[in-house]
Order: sequence, then structure tokens, then C-alpha cells
Amino acid sequence: MDEDGKRVRLAVVGISESAVCGVRDHSQLLAEALRRSGVTVSWHWLYRSGDSLAASRAEVGAWSGRLTDELAADQPAAILLVYSVFAYSYRGVPLFVPPVLSALRRSGAPIILMLHELAYPWTHGGWRGKVWALTQRAMLVPVMRASRSAVVTSDFHGRWARSRRWLPRRPLAVAPVFSNLPPPSPDATRDRGWVVGVFGYAYQGVATALVLDAVGQLRAQGLDVRLRLAGAPGARSPAGEDWLRGARERGLQDVLSFTGTQPAQEISNALAGCRVLLFPDQAGPQARKGSLAGALASGRPVVALAGPRTWDALVAEDAIRVVAPQAEALARAVRELLLDEGLADALGARGRTFAERQMGLAVTADAVQRFLEEVIGPSSGRRQERPFRHAEAASP
Repeated sequence: MDEDGKRVRLAVVGISESAVCGVRDHSQLLAEALRRSGVTVSWHWLYRSGDSLAASRAEVGAWSGRLTDELAADQPAAILLVYSVFAYSYRGVPLFVPPVLSALRRSGAPIILMLHELAYPWTHGGWRGKVWALTQRAMLVPVMRASRSAVVTSDFHGRWARSRRWLPRRPLAVAPVFSNLPPPSPDATRDRGWVVGVFGYAYQGVATALVLDAVGQLRAQGLDVRLRLAGAPGARSPAGEDWLRGARERGLQDVLSFTGTQPAQEISNALAGCRVLLFPDQAGPQARKGSLAGALASGRPVVALAGPRTWDALVAEDAIRVVAPQAEALARAVRELLLDEGLADALGARGRTFAERQMGLAVTADAVQRFLEEVIGPSSGRRQERPFRHAEAASP
């Protein structure tokens, strides 16, 4: 409520590149939580479908014009801009940020950022990656300048944003990405046999070969391990074909299965049915990954690869097993959990508790709501410099 006892109006604005979009699902759940807390939320989202540059530019331009009209009609007290930079890009170059920012500025409402993906790292992707890194950093400057405050999804991103002298300073809060999946059904059953699952297998940085090598080693040791890849995009996709190709090369094609795109409840039940879950991101288990939140929330034990962005709090609370990025180390950790059900259940329970406390929907909703209260308060007209901070529930 505002000072007059009226419900505060918040506009949620964002873009998806495809029909399957974790950032959109995350934003929808966040919007529902804010509505339950008494905020009136309007939804302004573009589902991109244009393939060519001309078609994409026309699509975003037309939507930005409609967005201007919608915001003028809704007159929100604030705007939550959900920003994952590739969704605002054409072939990695963020060409579609200016028309969106222009529409938001015309509304006159203060902007709170929900930052999922800020900019591509300099060290990845060869020359193309360098172009992405340069242009995305350049575009992040007007994005931050247009905002009053920002929620980032990891300590790493918070430290990075604070350390860039060229980036406008804004109040920051950290709220790890929560799971988009509902809890497993009470009647969800454990699959027969030793099923090892992976949730989030299609993005750059997944150690596909390492996982397949580890599965091959476990089977060579006499364990009838099967590998399940849960969720989108499924077998008939470039990522799915990479996994299938690697499996065939190792004689594991009959061991590998895909759930494909399914309703959220079915994906949740499929994860809960696995004996062990893997998080094979070469960067390490990170707070910004919804696939990690979903795996932990399933209650099954999770084994991850050590990497430069490993979340220290997760390791400190023994909520995950982190191993060296080697097939032998991964196979050894999975074998131990498969053969010791008590050990596996205890690790899974700690992971679920961690996810509920540190990565819950309430953590993000609280961070957004506190920033919302600040921008509509008596001092909302003054930009203030505040220290980098955690959302309270996200503090280790």
C-alpha cells in the first residue's frame, strides 16, 4: 500500500526469445508473489518470433510503441525491468535495448532492475564473444543509468557491478534465482534402478563429455546406471543431438533418455525420481541458475563440478557435493551416493533446506518489495547511493 492506503501499481516488463523461457517463468512466479503481498501487477512481455534482423527490429519496435501506450494507461508507481541481455539482442548484440528504455522513460515511473544476465564474459567465445562482451557492457551503462536500484542473482554479479568504475552506481540487493518448479507430488515415486539425472543440460558451459565419461566408468564398474536429461529442449535440438552423439561414441545410446518439454509438475516428479542429480556446469554451482535451485528443491542429492563461480555458502552448509572437474572424481562421488542411500537422503534433505531458505521465492519478492517501498516513499524523487547489500533472507 502507498501512503494513502491504495494498492501500489507495478509494471513488469521483459522479453523472451522463445516459448520456453526460464526467466519469464521466474518473473511470472515473482509477479504472483507480489500480488499476494498487496501489489497490483500489470504484465508487459514480448515473445519474440522474428528471425531476420529486419523482422526482429520491426517486432520490437511495434511492441515498444504498444508498451508506451500500455504504461500511459496503467500509470504504474514503478516498473520492474527484467533484463537478460541476450533476450534484447540480435545475434548477441543488444540492439533492442534503446527502444525499450525509451518507452519506459516516457512513462516517468522509476525503474527497478531484475538483472539475470548482465554481459557476456570477455574470455569466452573467440572473436564473436569479444563483440558480445563489448557491446553488452556498453549497453549496460544506459540500463543502469535509467534505474533507481537493481536486484542481482549472485554475489559474483554484485561484486562485478560494484567493481566496474564505468558503470553507474545504484543500490544493489542479491536474491538467488529460485526454482520455477512446484514441489514433487506427495505420491511421486523413486524410479527403479539407478537413474542419474541432469536438469539444465542445454546451455553453454555444460560438461557433456565429462558426464558421459563418468557414466561409462560407472557402468564399467558393474553399476547399471542410466542417465536422464530432464526438461527442455529435448532430444530433437542441437544440444540434444550433441548428447546423443557423445553417447553413441561411447556406446551409451541405450542408457540416455530425455523427458523433453513437460508440465512443471511432471519435471519436478522426474527429478525426485532420480537417485542422484548432477549439476555439470564448468563454472561451478551458481546462485543465478534456476536449474540448480530446481535440483536442490527436489530433495535428491546433487553433485556439481568445482568451478570459479562455485557458491561458497552452498558448500559451507554441506548442501551439495562438489568434486574436481574430472570424470573419475564425478564417478566416485556418484557411486558413493548410489550405494549409500542414507548418505544420499541426508545430502538431499540439506540441499532442499538450503534451497527453501536461501533460494526461495520470498527472498526475491522481499528484495523487490523493499526497493519498491523506497522508490514510492517521500524520498523517491532523490537518487541515493547505498552500499551493496544482500536481501536479508539471502544472507549466509
